[in-house]
Amino acid sequence: MNWNKIKTLVLTALGITSIAENKLTAEQEETIKLAYGENVLAKFKEGLAAENPQDHAKAIHEAMKAFFAPEAEEATNGIAAQLEASIAENKRKDSLIEALMASAEEIPNPETNEFQGKAGVPKVMSVLRKAGHYAAAFGFLATGSMISAQGKTMDVDAVRQEFGTYLSMNGNNLEIVRQLFNGFTSSKYFKSVPAVTEHRAVQAQINSVVQQFTPKWTPKGNTKFTPLVIKNRRHKINVPIIPAEVLDSYLFHLYDERLSPDQMPITKYIWEQLIYPQILDDIELRMIFKGKYVENADPNTPTDPEDSMDGIETILVSQKALGAASKVNFTDATINWDTATAEQILAFFESFVDKLTPLYKNKKMNIYVSPEVYRKYQRSYKKVWGQNSGQDGDFGTAKIDYSVNTLVALDGMSGSPIVFSTPDGNMVKLRHKNEVPNVINDVQKHDYEVRLFGEFWLGVGFQIAEAVFAYVPAGYDPQAGLRPSNQFPDGSAPVEEPASAGGAGGI
Repeated sequence: MNWNKIKTLVLTALGITSIAENKLTAEQEETIKLAYGENVLAKFKEGLAAENPQDHAKAIHEAMKAFFAPEAEEATNGIAAQLEASIAENKRKDSLIEALMASAEEIPNPETNEFQGKAGVPKVMSVLRKAGHYAAAFGFLATGSMISAQGKTMDVDAVRQEFGTYLSMNGNNLEIVRQLFNGFTSSKYFKSVPAVTEHRAVQAQINSVVQQFTPKWTPKGNTKFTPLVIKNRRHKINVPIIPAEVLDSYLFHLYDERLSPDQMPITKYIWEQLIYPQILDDIELRMIFKGKYVENADPNTPTDPEDSMDGIETILVSQKALGAASKVNFTDATINWDTATAEQILAFFESFVDKLTPLYKNKKMNIYVSPEVYRKYQRSYKKVWGQNSGQDGDFGTAKIDYSVNTLVALDGMSGSPIVFSTPDGNMVKLRHKNEVPNVINDVQKHDYEVRLFGEFWLGVGFQIAEAVFAYVPAGYDPQAGLRPSNQFPDGSAPVEEPASAGGAGGI
């Protein structure tokens, strides 16, 4: 029996790589007791204090085997199949301990992951190891068996308390805010701007300022711009979590990612794996492009994400409806993306870049389109010009020939016929400049639910109308093709049937 292997096994259960001054904390002692029993704890402490800890290795090993024996004995009281399974499981546990003792002696370095502290040291949070879900987690990680997790569920009170700890430690809430504003797929094309309830641009367009020198003050350079008002909107999160439905997926996530509960507490798992991805989908696919603000007349009724703010497509549609009163540059060209030929599609984009005003014609601006229109352009280019004709790559680049403009597909514009372009920095996303709210600011227990409450501010828009160039077909409704917000991705359980994907010029 080897002391270093036993120590490695215990350190793995503790989720650490060393024991300071060979002294266990009260919490560490409790963890060892839960994982291996009081007898193992006592003998392990004796080994830590001994001058020659190797003398204690055999006794600790026998204590570990004795600790697991009752599980097998209890299982043998079942039917024959259960008897065979429990005996095999008990042997597997013995083999696990033996295998760890026969492995290399070095204590493994912790594997790094995206949840890290300074100098590459994994950031950890002491979890309540007595909670049923963590007892199941440590048992599962130590043995690889789900037997100890059977019948376990999440301790609702423990989860509620842990959320407060997780959000308050090491700037986690600031990190969540950062993730929220930079995590949706189109975020890099928006400039972050501080605001309270609304934002107006103060940067202006300006004409030539250089002139021939004379010793007199002769001002030159006039400014002109039409600032568009961008509303900053407050959004909330009310999500019920059913603990009984979360535990199994949490355990397998720990196992598959080789993480300890201290590195991935269940609260972090709930946020990162269940809630945060859906928030990003709501922002990208329903809010920042398709959204159209609707005042909620009944505060007791939940609203759809797209009702909480005006998105880019809605702003363009609204500006188009103003006619000559709008300073946005709308093209008079029309196209039906469903029936247009490859030649017509290429001609549309060539005409679009040719009609940019002189001030912007030579600026490297993106031309934003839906993924569907982007794909049509690429296929059209190959069909017309053939492989490698005048462009790099099999399908050509997304750069419009003989221009400085490049097509960019935005996930949030899926299904849209709109085409628009604007300089970097003119399309913005608003953050509240006076407060950083806790995205998750309250956790409540209600029967068998954990109810999560949160909020954040977000608005989008254009700063200067004259710097926007767009094609918007008449009659297009950005929300027409959205599925019901209560419908799951597999199409199940909608409250009402999805709206038809109507609207002129649709994809």
